[in-house]
Amino acid sequence: MNAAMGTTTAAAGPAGKPGIGPSPGRLAIRKLWRDKRAVGSTAVLLLLTLAVFLGPLFLPDFEKQVLEAQLLPPSAAHWMGTDHLGRDVLARVLKGGQLSLAIGLIGTLISVVVGTCYGCVSGFFHEKVDLAMMRVVDILYSLPYMFLVIILMFQFGRSIYVLFVALGLVQWLTVARIVRGQVLALKKEEFILAARTLGVGSFRILLRHVIPNVMGVVIVYATLTVPSVILQEAFLSFLGITVSSCTWGVLIADGKDYMDSAWWLLMFPGLTLTICLLCMNFLGDSLRDALDPTAKIN
Repeated sequence: MNAAMGTTTAAAGPAGKPGIGPSPGRLAIRKLWRDKRAVGSTAVLLLLTLAVFLGPLFLPDFEKQVLEAQLLPPSAAHWMGTDHLGRDVLARVLKGGQLSLAIGLIGTLISVVVGTCYGCVSGFFHEKVDLAMMRVVDILYSLPYMFLVIILMFQFGRSIYVLFVALGLVQWLTVARIVRGQVLALKKEEFILAARTLGVGSFRILLRHVIPNVMGVVIVYATLTVPSVILQEAFLSFLGITVSSCTWGVLIADGKDYMDSAWWLLMFPGLTLTICLLCMNFLGDSLRDALDPTAKIN
């Protein structure tokens, strides 16, 4: 019987270490590696990022105007054609990608930091504190977020930094609610109760135990928020509320005026934006599945 039990225990752990299995991080990486959708999306995003940041070094200046080359269709000289001022569309798409990706990443970072801190404080401390903080979230949720972004940009100027803050501050509400729910469940766990019994301070428990345990959910939400922020910036640019003359949203807005005579002005920026958003959403979905401890490895 002991031999059988020993055999069973040894089988549970890898490399002859009884009872020791792979860490959650390794399991998540293994799941992602076996997910063709995640691998493909990551590869496309890496290629797109390299093209966006390195491509403009080998192309004409995105603002260079060649009036003799107005509205040329795609060719060997101009892979994505030229616009109404003779500017190379490929150079403008890649340059616009730099700004669009930066807006998506920085706006998401702001929303994640604010929402995580707010949700942790709300869910961890006294019920009255939680009630008051969540009522603030409910009030802000009732306001049209795009209207708030427009007000902030008109009030403080059409600056790229104002856009970062404006988009970040309308996205943190959902993060706060998600994190709060996780914290409410975590603070009832035995290791949190044990830390309290040992006299560990509340803020130390938050920093050492609570926040690390909610980071998986936060990372997944962040990957799904980046495309949302990029899309919101594109929507604002389409409305004419922009901070640059060259983002994907601006290029799409300019291209709609030439749909009949120069289809490439709308198709290439729109296709690039679509591919980027799809890959980010696919990666976010795969990351969510990989971090799910109940999911099995295929």
